[in-house]
Amino acid sequence: MIYIRTKENQEKHDIGVGNLAGQVISVGWGTVRSDLPGNIKPLMINGFIPDVYAAHNGEEYVIEVETADSINTPHAMQQKIAFQAWASASPKRRFEVKLL
Repeated sequence: MIYIRTKENQEKHDIGVGNLAGQVISVGWGTVRSDLPGNIKPLMINGFIPDVYAAHNGEEYVIEVETADSINTPHAMQQKIAFQAWASASPKRRFEVKLL
């Protein structure tokens, strides 16, 4: 089953992704990619494209943004498992879910 957010929550999600990418840039991460139209997309990780990917000095950081209507969906759960496995493979990787 494919999950589709409401228009309002999709807008909230996309604004949140943009804001979080901006915050990551402002604290000094060198490479930042976000899954938004017109931006350079993050690479796929364990079958999923993260909302925000950042890298700097050998460290990597992934942020997945969820809204109230998406946080407990099977898709969100699968992404969380995939990104946690990726992060667990190296002490230089970090993964967070941000609920808006």
